[in-house]
Formats: sequence, C-alpha cells, structure tokens
Amino acid sequence: MRVRYRLGQFWRILTAVPLDDSAQQSVTAVLTPAEMALFDQLSANDQWHSFHVMHMLQSAGRSDPDLIKAALLHDVGKAGVRFTLWQRSLVVLASVLLPRRTAVWGQGEAGGWRRPFVVKSQHPAWGAELAAKAGCSPRTVSLISRHQEPLPETAVTAEDELLGQLQWADDQS
Repeated sequence: MRVRYRLGQFWRILTAVPLDDSAQQSVTAVLTPAEMALFDQLSANDQWHSFHVMHMLQSAGRSDPDLIKAALLHDVGKAGVRFTLWQRSLVVLASVLLPRRTAVWGQGEAGGWRRPFVVKSQHPAWGAELAAKAGCSPRTVSLISRHQEPLPETAVTAEDELLGQLQWADDQS
C-alpha cells in the first residue's frame, strides 16, 4: 500500500470543497446536461477525483470523448451513497489486507456493516446503468462498468487500451 498516496487521499476527503469555476467549466464542456446531472450527484471529493482523472488523461494526450466522459463518470455509481471517513478507511485497509474477504463482503445487498464493501464492489455496474439511462455511448458505459476489472493479458482490444488508460489515471488520482 502506498502510504503517502493514502494519506493524501485521506486529506483530500477531509478538505473537499466544491469544484472551482475553472474545473466546473472544464467538466461542463465535456458532459451533456443529462450526464452533468449525474456528475452533480457525486460528493465534492468524488467530483474532484473524477476531474483529476480527466485532467491526467488529457495531460497525457488522451482525448477520446468516450474515455474522457468515462473518467468523469466512472464513480457515479457511488452517487447518493455517503460514507463516513472510517467506512472509507475500512474498505481501503480491508482491500489491501483481506482482498478475498473484501470480495465476499462486497456481494449481496448494500446494508448493514457490509454496505461500504458492496458499494465498492458494485458501483461500476450501478454507474454504468445510470450512464446508459443518461444517454452515454455504449463504449462509455462499458468503460464505466469495467473500470475496476483486471485487464485481459491477451487479445487486447481498442476498448481494453482505453480501459487501461482509465485505470492508470484512476490509480494516480
């Protein structure tokens, strides 16, 4: 586990504020009104995270519209689900220390003590469903639904390459 990265993540959660005007304009320039309505449902911390994922991709010369929209909406399945800081910390620690148990705890209904594990596990599918209803392209929806799955080792498609780029930027932000 990258301790410095996690400490920075912890600090960003504690100090999250709404997007500034410049960041908001960058997001609005990419998303349709229906997609923007989804983005607006994210917590301030998740909005900044998504903005940073998009910015990292753009800074690396990536401009595919489906990839950029997926960067902004990849965590939209978490919208409406607020976590306490201890719940976020618990999921992160358990994912590193007990990955198999975390996967088991992530199945089923999002209730009780398992709720944060279920949200972590299932938010890509939930987000993809929301994105599809908002009119996102099938490739954007697919990237959102797959953003946590391992990349295939062989037969990499063009979409798999975009997925790898999304995962790289997500891991950096």
